[in-house]
Amino acid sequence: MKYKLSHYLVFSEPIINQNYRLVYSTVSTTLTLLKIELYDKLIAGSFFDMDSSFLKKLISLNVIVEENFNELNHIIQENKTAISNEDMLYQVISPSANCQLGCDYCGQVHTKDLLDESLNLKILKRISNNLNLKEYKELHIGWFGAEPLMGLKNIRKLSVELMNLASTKSCSYSAKMVTNGLSLKKQIFFDLVEKYKVNKFEITLDGTEEHHDIRRHTKLKEKTFKLIFNNLKNIVNDERFDQSNCSITVRCNVDTSNFESTYALIDLLEKENILNKISFYTAPIHSWGNDAHLKSLTHEEYAKFQIDTFLELIEKKHPLSILPGAKTHIVCTSLYEHAEVFDAYGDVYNCTEISQVPAYEKEDLYKVGKLNDEEYINKNRPYSSWNDDILNGEIPCTDCRILPICGGACPKLWKEGISPCPPIKYNIEDRLLIEFSKNKDKYLQL
Repeated sequence: MKYKLSHYLVFSEPIINQNYRLVYSTVSTTLTLLKIELYDKLIAGSFFDMDSSFLKKLISLNVIVEENFNELNHIIQENKTAISNEDMLYQVISPSANCQLGCDYCGQVHTKDLLDESLNLKILKRISNNLNLKEYKELHIGWFGAEPLMGLKNIRKLSVELMNLASTKSCSYSAKMVTNGLSLKKQIFFDLVEKYKVNKFEITLDGTEEHHDIRRHTKLKEKTFKLIFNNLKNIVNDERFDQSNCSITVRCNVDTSNFESTYALIDLLEKENILNKISFYTAPIHSWGNDAHLKSLTHEEYAKFQIDTFLELIEKKHPLSILPGAKTHIVCTSLYEHAEVFDAYGDVYNCTEISQVPAYEKEDLYKVGKLNDEEYINKNRPYSSWNDDILNGEIPCTDCRILPICGGACPKLWKEGISPCPPIKYNIEDRLLIEFSKNKDKYLQL
């Protein structure tokens, strides 16, 4: 049998007195420590000069593959199979078109529209139909916006109906919510958790008060940081939070104007006994049908900044995944077979960043259908050809070594001519070293 080195590998620089290198397979998502002489044999293709047991190990980890094996085809086929085999139906609902905030980077236009009873019934009927399309085992709802808590009555009403629907279809039920946190009072939080099975929440804090309030103020320019932060603090320090099966993630959106305040925010979260009870991550500002990305850090700048935040979080013993533990087969909502996004106007999409954005209003290309339509649905689901697009070389991901763990990132941004490449593309070598440093004994024993 003839072999070749996999295309989907990342090597570190020499470490431990220049005697070793790390190799990470983005296919098997495994990290291995190599003696430098073994690394040299790998690069030279002298595979059979290695110990046979170690050679078998490298083959099992996808570091070495058969010479005629088409890795790209295999990755794309795995992605397609994962989509086909997915047994969770994911449906996103925006119960309100309104939001209290007037964030400077938001691409949405907000109105006072809410889902009415007629649309509620149509959503339930549509989700029921979607559950019949294949043998789903779970119904998972995403409460999204605008700001979903502006439609709290709808959330409560629909949740009961959706839980009953899942039960009649012999499906489990779960829900998550992306919220600005302004209205997420403690009693509302635990009501959503205990009665309506919302078990994951994501809240945004864009740095400390000084920086957050410049960006994430109300439409009347009122400050919001203290209200959101106090809500968060009250929730996680309630004894019910530790006993509940729910999680909160704090997201910090950054660009050139506020990224440095992230460290102070991390310090504050730790000081107030919050950091150890939540997940925390940063995200670069991106285009939302607007030019918000023009103020963003470059890919390289953000990648370096992310490593710095990782080190800060590690120092504070915050749980953190440095390297992906699994491949990304389904990169976003739009790739699930029957995932849909229902907004407060009755429009239906398969991408969460299209609704209420003026740049996309005239583009039927982005709309799956409308709940009031007799025929209802446009059979051409946007981005459904994504994996074939990668395979055919229509985007630069085809030759990228991190494709298995990235999945191509955001199809919409690629189609708009904006690179959505994740920071791991630019800082993965640093991540290898951090991971090794954190778990040195583990890798030295391999």
